[in-house]
Amino acid sequence: MIDLRQRSVRTLAWLGDVEFEREVRFRLARRGDFSTDRLDSMKSRIVRAEAQARLLERILPELRADELALVQRGRNAAPPAARRGKGRSTREYRAATGLEALIAGWCIDEVSGRARFDALLGPLLDEAITDALAADARRPRRG
Repeated sequence: MIDLRQRSVRTLAWLGDVEFEREVRFRLARRGDFSTDRLDSMKSRIVRAEAQARLLERILPELRADELALVQRGRNAAPPAARRGKGRSTREYRAATGLEALIAGWCIDEVSGRARFDALLGPLLDEAITDALAADARRPRRG
């Protein structure tokens, strides 16, 4: 198994970001056929930093000590200069980075990582997707 302490938290967050978005895309696609514009709009509601920060807050009480340590490493990573001042708070960005690092940790842990993802984030992602679908249904259509 790969020792996570040997990995840069930025590398972990980069990997976790990809895995999180991939999972959201799969779950959205399973819900039905939508235009790619609608899919992108719904996906964006879930993968943005603010939404990820809220997800992290909801799972924090369920995390083990090693998972909390990984989240803390992610939170401590300062946002890159290009991300600062783009309408999101530094606190939310750091929380999202912590969540992404945690997701990467779960992905690297092939034994129990997927089960942890499914148990802790799976129901919350399904709820977020239901909310995104409802919000998108209320959005006026052009044309």
